[in-house]
Amino acid sequence: MADMDAYLKGVSTVYKAPFGVKMPPYFDIAHFDSAASVLNKYPNVSFVTCVNSVGNGLIIDTEAESVVIAPKGGFGGIGGKYILPTALANVHAFYKRCPAKAVIGCGGVTSGDEAFMHILAGASLVQIGTQLHEEGFPVFDRVQQELVTIMKNKGYTAVTDFRGKLKALDPSQ
Repeated sequence: MADMDAYLKGVSTVYKAPFGVKMPPYFDIAHFDSAASVLNKYPNVSFVTCVNSVGNGLIIDTEAESVVIAPKGGFGGIGGKYILPTALANVHAFYKRCPAKAVIGCGGVTSGDEAFMHILAGASLVQIGTQLHEEGFPVFDRVQQELVTIMKNKGYTAVTDFRGKLKALDPSQ
């Protein structure tokens, strides 16, 4: 975290406008705590995007008996549906730990359901990447309409009605 702290200090010194950072996926509570501690030191870090791809994954096509990702012998960043649970965990962790910062949910959004999950976990905005590549621009209208339908079915009129209101199984958490 010392490198992130040094980087943010350097940027904050020369760039006074609000800016954001796209975070790698974290997998341990101690890492969420450490990263949030650094982020919260810099008020001009106004948003946090969770998450970047999971690095050095390997996807294999069994029909072709080959790797799917071209660079580095098949090792590459994994995104899309594969990282949804990790993305949601990171969104929720940083939403809880960085209350003065907006969180942008990124990872695994293929429909209105996943957009709803990201917002419920605490996202102020939702990014669509892999599905945009696969489906093209119509994905935005489709996901938006699906999200609106979910909201209507649940009685919500605005995302602020449910943003960050994920219920824990243990209410003490």
